[in-house]
Amino acid sequence: MPLVTVKVFEDRLDDETFSAKLTTALTEAVVEVCGESSRENTWVVIEGVSRKQWSFGGRFKPLP
Repeated sequence: MPLVTVKVFEDRLDDETFSAKLTTALTEAVVEVCGESSRENTWVVIEGVSRKQWSFGGRFKPLP
C-alpha cells in the first residue's frame, strides 16, 4: 500500500479543487512507477501547515 504524505501551506486548502487535483496527480505518479495495480491501494494524505511554522535554509523566518 503506497502512502504519500504531503505538507502544504494550510491556506492552499481553501481552494476546493486543490486537494482533488493534487491527490489525482500524486496517485498517477505512483501508478507510473509502481504499476496500475497500485492505484486502488494508494493513499494520499494532505496536511495543512501554517505559514508561520515553515522555515527555509536552516533559519526560522515565518512567511507572510
